[in-house]
Parts: sequence; structure tokens; C-alpha cells
Amino acid sequence: MKFTWKMVLLVALVLTVTLSIGSYAMVWMSFQSQINNEIDNAQDDMQMFSLMLQAMGSGWEKPGEDVDVEKILKLQMQKDGPLAAYDFSVWDESGNQIAGAEKMDSAFQIRKPHDCCIESRLVQADVPYIVTTCKVSFCGETLYLQRERDASVYFSQAEQNLKNNQIIMVYLLAAGTLVTALSTMILTRPLRLISRTAHELAEGRYDKRIPVHRDDELGLVAKDFNSMADVLEGQIYQLRDALERQKEFTSSFAHELKTPLTSVIGYADTLRSRVLPPDQQFEAADYIVSEGKRLETMSHSLLDLFSLEREKPVFSEISILRLLESVEKSCEYLLKEKKITLVIHAEKGQVYASASLLHTLLYNLIDNARKASPEGSVIEIDGIQLANGYLLRVRDHGSGIPREALHRIKEPFYMVDKSRARKQGGAGIGLALCNQIAMLHGSSLEFCSEFGTGTVVSFTIGGTEQ
Repeated sequence: MKFTWKMVLLVALVLTVTLSIGSYAMVWMSFQSQINNEIDNAQDDMQMFSLMLQAMGSGWEKPGEDVDVEKILKLQMQKDGPLAAYDFSVWDESGNQIAGAEKMDSAFQIRKPHDCCIESRLVQADVPYIVTTCKVSFCGETLYLQRERDASVYFSQAEQNLKNNQIIMVYLLAAGTLVTALSTMILTRPLRLISRTAHELAEGRYDKRIPVHRDDELGLVAKDFNSMADVLEGQIYQLRDALERQKEFTSSFAHELKTPLTSVIGYADTLRSRVLPPDQQFEAADYIVSEGKRLETMSHSLLDLFSLEREKPVFSEISILRLLESVEKSCEYLLKEKKITLVIHAEKGQVYASASLLHTLLYNLIDNARKASPEGSVIEIDGIQLANGYLLRVRDHGSGIPREALHRIKEPFYMVDKSRARKQGGAGIGLALCNQIAMLHGSSLEFCSEFGTGTVVSFTIGGTEQ
């Protein structure tokens, strides 16, 4: 059962019980008030009547003579007598009726008052009556007067009030149920919107959000749900991007393996199945060796890339000048082949980093600059001490990078000129490895390039004061 209907049933139940008890209590109190007022009036009338009767009896008293009380009363109650207009009965001390109605119902038998001279009670006979009894002295004898008042009108009125209250209760219950249903539907609208939006998110519509126009608890829940949906959408898109990158990586890796392996297998099969002249044998063997070295380089780069993701490097304070001196020696033979000059302009500085990783980073950047530079050109390294770190820049004057390729240049296996890269032994992993090393040092590679003019690659490492 939905929450809205649960609330409607609960409120209907509470209203039914409350209105039933309340209406019954009001009718009962009104009825009791009317009965009590009628009893008070009956007792006042009885008091006045008893005083009148006692006054009449005093005129019949004769000292030393017995008086027939029953005869006197009957005489006074005759048609023309002073008591003919009154409806009452008279009882003696023994409980015998001596005047009034000849036959009395058992419900109206005398009940002598004890603590007071006047006592009233409600008698439920065929018709409800208020019976009032009074103890009087008449002609020297103790008698008991009793009068009855019809109380059926109050019972009828109470029954009518109950019926009227029941009708009112039905209308109030219907109105209360309707108001509860409407208010509950309005109050729970954010919950229904959350449920509907959750279904839409589950169906893949990640841009769906809940419109929030309130600041209560349900509004806060809706806002929190929207915040969760924003985070979820971002993570899903990140997972999609990661999956796409993984697919591209796998596809590129398979392609990079397929091309050299096909050639290696072809040349090896030729060497195995046919006798070639010495120069052709050397050419085939040389191609097999060069492609094998390229595959070896690619595997080493991949292992380095994966190891950076699994292992946390050890950082220490290192001197930039010593680092650049070490990198210059490592690249000396590499640059000598194309007669390229490495020019270093670096300020003195200390950085907190991994010396081996920074060495690999700078070596790969210089190697990429070498591949893009013509023979006899210059590669420059600038080092500038900043207030919050140390800036390193590697500049070449080679072919440059097209603008549309700049945003993908750091992806594994991506190569701007694949034919030239493969010819020079590249596999498109170097810049991905460099960027990963820079990220481990809290930085990233920034490229500024103009096609046909050259490229500048820069990054900043957190430094330490001298």
C-alpha cells in the first residue's frame, strides 16, 4: 500500500475515533446537564409543595385528639380541593401508599430519603421519569411525598443530538479525508518525483533531475538526490570515457603488435623457406632486428606506465642542475646521430621529486623533440625558479603539432605522423608515460605548438627553498 493511502486511512481512523468519542461526550454532558437542571427544578417544586402541605396540615391538628391523616388528604385531593391540581402520592413510615394514585408501578415504589429530606432519582420504566421523594410532618405524623416528572423529552433530544452528530461526523470525516489525501499528495510529491527520476536514471537518462521549489525536509532530500545524480552522472561519463580509452588502447596495442609481427613473420618465413642472396638476407635480418627492438621498447614503456599506476615512487630533494647534467650525458649519443645541439639555460634550484622518474620524463621529451627536429637544429631546455615551484621547458624547432591533435597527444599509442614515428622506432607511449610521471609530481604537461615552427612542452615541479 502506498504511503499516501496509509496516511489517509490513519487520519480517517483517528478522526473517526476522535469525533465519535467527542460527539458522544458532548451529547452525554448536555444530557446530564439537562437532567441535573430538571432534578433541581423538581426538588425546588417539591420543597415548595411540602411547605404548603405542612402548612395545610397544621390547621387540622387538635391537641390530644387523633387525626385521620388519610381521610384529610383524600378530602383535600378531591375535585374541588386545594390539592386537586397536584399530581403526587403519599406514603407512611411502613411504606404503604395512603393517598395519590391507587396503583403504583414497582419502579415507583417509595424509597425513603436518608441523608436529606428531599431526594431525586431517575427511574427507567416504560417512560423515563424523575422521581422526587420528600420527608414531611403532617398532622403530627411523618409522611413521605413522592412526585414524578416525565423525562422522555430529554432522552429523545439526546438521541436526536447523537443522530445529528453522526451526520456531522460523516461530513467532517469526508472533508478531513479529502484534505488529508490532497495535502499528503502535495507533501509527498517530491518522493514521487524522486521515484520517477530514479527509474529514469536506471533507464539510462542520466540528465534527469528533480525540480525543487521548497526548503523543508523533503525539499532537502530532493536536493541531495539531485547532488547524488550529478555525481553519478559524472562518474558514469568518466567510466564511459575510461571504457572508450581502454577500447582504443586495446585496439591500438593490437594494431601496434600486428604490423611488426606480420613483417617479422613474413621475413622469417622467407629466410626459412628460400635461399636469398647475402644482401637480401642481411636486409631481412636487419628488419627483423629493428622491429624486434621496437617491440621491446614498446613493452618496456608499457611496463613503466603500468608500474607507475601500481607503485608509489620515493621522493627526495634533488638538484635541478645535477639532474639536467645527467640527462644531457644520457642524450649525447642520441642527439649526435642527427647533429642536434642541446642548449640548457637553468637557474639553480632544489625540487622534491623522484630523480629517476624526472630523468625518464626529460629524456623522453628530448627524444620526441629529436624525432620532430631536422638535422643540425637546436633543442633548448629552460629552468626557472618560481615562488611555488620550479618550471622546466623543452623547446624544439621542428615540424610542430597540428592544433586538432593537441588534445589527444598524451593518449597511449596516439601518433601525429604514424609512418614517421614507426620509422624512427616510436610506439606512441612516450608522452603518455611522461604525463603520468608529471601527474605523480602534482603537475601536468602543457603543450604550446605551431605546425611547421616547433613545440614547447612545460611542467612545474614543487620546489624547496635553498
